[in-house]
This record gives sequence, C-alpha cells and structure tokens, in this order.
Amino acid sequence: MAKTLDWVLRRGAAQDVSAMAAVINAAYRPFVEAGLDLPDVSAGLSEDIAAAHVWIAEDTSGLLGVLVVSTRPPTAHLMNVAVAQSARGRGIGGALIRHAIDLARASACQNIVLATHTGMPENVALYEKFGWQITGQDGLRIRMSRPCV
Repeated sequence: MAKTLDWVLRRGAAQDVSAMAAVINAAYRPFVEAGLDLPDVSAGLSEDIAAAHVWIAEDTSGLLGVLVVSTRPPTAHLMNVAVAQSARGRGIGGALIRHAIDLARASACQNIVLATHTGMPENVALYEKFGWQITGQDGLRIRMSRPCV
C-alpha cells in the first residue's frame, strides 16, 4: 500500500467491486448521456481483481479512484482509469496514470498501450500529456502507446 498525501493506493479486493463499479460508471456517465456508444465500462472487475490488475485510491471517506492495468511483457495495457466526481482536481487521475507507467516499467514492459473513444478528446489530450501518442484508429476507437523507458 502506498501513501500519497491524504490518500492511499492499494490493490483492489473482491469487497470493492460494487464501489469500484459505481465510481467507474459515474465517471463515464456524462459521455454516455452525451450519446457516446461505450462498452460496459465496469464489466469484468471481479476477473480483473483476481488477475491482480486493479488498484484503488482511497481515503477515510471511501474510494476516490480506480486503475485497471495489465502488465504482461512486452506490452502493458492501461484498461481503465476513473476518478470519483467528489475527488476531481486532487491529482488522483494523474497519480493513477503514473502508477500504471511505473508498474509497466517495473514489469519490464517495453511499452504501455490504451484505447479511448473519438468522442473523448479531453482523454486523448490527457494521455498525450503523459507521453502517449496516437498509433491508430478503428471506427470510434483511438489507439495510443507510450514507451516505458
């Protein structure tokens, strides 16, 4: 468990699934309400926890953010980052993204990839800020990659 200022980062556990799904679904709700056709963004959390892919940011008030990342060399995959509405602006999303990069690097991955939606240009800009580059697009999905070095 890592402590960061006034919150901690720990692995997700089975008892966290409901709270994680609520945070993830709430984070994507504005995009769904805007009409974006998104997959079930909180599906598979139990399996992700069993595979040790899930990290949670929390404080005494509860769950602040969720990170789902797979680190199988040579390529890591950032699958999801979501921050609770009440925790926005505290740097939690950036800390979760940096943690994903650190995990990929520590696992000897050469790069870390992700996919986002064309209707989420703010996400593309955020990931570019952290060193990702667009590597392709298929339909509404934008693929991005960054080296882990």
